[in-house]
Amino acid sequence: MAGAESSIVLLPRFTSLYGEAVGTREFTTLPLDVSRFGSAQFQFWRGPILYAEGGSSFYVALEESLDAENWALGASAPTDIELPANQALFFSYAFRLRWFRLRAKFATNGGMVTCWAEGLLR
Repeated sequence: MAGAESSIVLLPRFTSLYGEAVGTREFTTLPLDVSRFGSAQFQFWRGPILYAEGGSSFYVALEESLDAENWALGASAPTDIELPANQALFFSYAFRLRWFRLRAKFATNGGMVTCWAEGLLR
C-alpha cells in the first residue's frame, strides 16, 4: 500500500528493564513483520541507569531477519548505538528484510533503566 502509515509502539511508555548478570543484559522486542512497509521513523528515550556496576552505558541495535530466527544488524544502522540518558534519539530506518526488531542492552553487569520507543511505519 503506497503512502500508508501505521503508528508503532516498540516499547510502551514507560518500560523498565532490569539485568542482574551477564546473561540478562540484553532485551529484544518481538519480531515485527514489516513486509508491507518500506521504512520506519521512531524515537527511543531512556532515563538514567540505576544500580549499574562499573558504568552506565546503554545501547540499542536495529536488527533485521528473513526468517525471524537469524538476526543481523541492518544496513541503515550497522553498529550498536549508545543512547544518552534523558534524551530522545530519532531514527529513520529503511527496511530490506521481512522482519524487524530492537535489541537493547546494558554495557555493564547489572542495572535498571526506564525507556520507551515509538513512531511510524511507512
